[in-house]
Amino acid sequence: MACDCRSENPVRLGEWVEVRVSRTGRLASLEVEDDPSQEILAPGAFTQLSLPLNLYLGGAPSTDMYSPKMKTTASFVGCIQTVILNRREIGILAEALGGVNVGNCGHACEARPCGDAECRPLRDRFTCRCRPGMPHPCPAPDDNTILDSSLVKPNGGTHYERSVPSFSGSESYLHYNDADTMKRIISYRVDINMRFRASSSSGLLLWSGRQADPQEQRDENDDFLALGLDRGYLTLAYNLGSGEAVLRYNLTRLDDDLWHRVRAVRNEQWASLVVDSGTGVSASSPGQLRQLNTDTGLYVGGAPDIVRTTGGRYTKGIVGCISDLVLDSDFSVALSSPGQATNTHSCIP
Repeated sequence: MACDCRSENPVRLGEWVEVRVSRTGRLASLEVEDDPSQEILAPGAFTQLSLPLNLYLGGAPSTDMYSPKMKTTASFVGCIQTVILNRREIGILAEALGGVNVGNCGHACEARPCGDAECRPLRDRFTCRCRPGMPHPCPAPDDNTILDSSLVKPNGGTHYERSVPSFSGSESYLHYNDADTMKRIISYRVDINMRFRASSSSGLLLWSGRQADPQEQRDENDDFLALGLDRGYLTLAYNLGSGEAVLRYNLTRLDDDLWHRVRAVRNEQWASLVVDSGTGVSASSPGQLRQLNTDTGLYVGGAPDIVRTTGGRYTKGIVGCISDLVLDSDFSVALSSPGQATNTHSCIP
C-alpha cells in the first residue's frame, strides 16, 4: 500500500538542496538539508518493493506511468547534480538509456580546473579527487575547492555531511543503552538489518553481553550476541544461557571494501543469516533457554577493552563503515547520534 512523506519546510527555490531518502522494510525516511528526518511506516505486512519499470529522472515519457496517488504529474524544472543510489554514484549522463529535452546546467567543472584529477561538483563549488597513483592533494586546494568531507551552504559557510560513521578497529565504537534500542535486543526475538563495508578480514560489528566483575571468573554461559567478520566471513554467535551457537556465512567474503547488506534474525533458539539477498544459512542454540538477557547495552563497530568484553572472541573492531542499522524492520538506530562515540570518524564514499 502506498504512503507519502513530506519535508518539514518548503524547499528553497534557486538554491542547491540535498535530499536523502531511505527505506528499510516498511520504514521510510526523508531528510532535506539539516531539517529533522521525517519518517513514515507503511501499513500491512509486505516489506519488499516490486518495480518492473526503469528508473526515470526528472520526469517520464507519459504521466500515465505515474501512480494515481501522486500529488502532482508535473515534470521537474531545475538541475540535478548528483544521484547516489545505495551508496553508488550514478553516472547521470554516462549511464542513461536515453533522454529528452535535457540541457547542461553549467558548472565550474566544465573548465577542467583539476587537470588530470577528477573534478566532482559539490553544489556551487567542486572537489578534486586524485586518481590512483597521483600525489595528494591534486591539485593543491585553492579558493574554489573544498575538502571531500564538507559541503558548502549557499551563504558560504560549511556544514558536515550527514554522518556515516567509520571505525578504525582499535578502541573505535558507538554505544547505545536507550530503552528503545535495548528492548529490541533483549527479548525472545531480534531482527538485525544492517549495511556496511569493511577492509579488515576480522572485526566486531555488533556486541551485547553481560557485565563481568574484574575480580571474578567470567561464566562461560553468560548471555551474549555477537556479529562480526572472521577471516573475511560473516559470523553470528549467541548464548542464551544454556550453550553457545555459532553461525558462519561461508558463501561469500565481505572484506572487499564494498557495501554489503546483511540480515541476522534470531527467533528464540533458532537463528539465520542472509547476505546481499543471497541464500540463507541457519542454526540453533543448545539447551532450553530462549531469551537473551544482556546488560552492557549495544556496541556497534567495536567495543572497549574488546578482548575482555567479548571473552576473547574478538581482538579488534571492524575497519570500515556502517551506514544503516535497523532493528525489528521498523526501528532505525541513530548512528549519527549515539549515546557514546569513541574514535569514530565520518566515512568518505
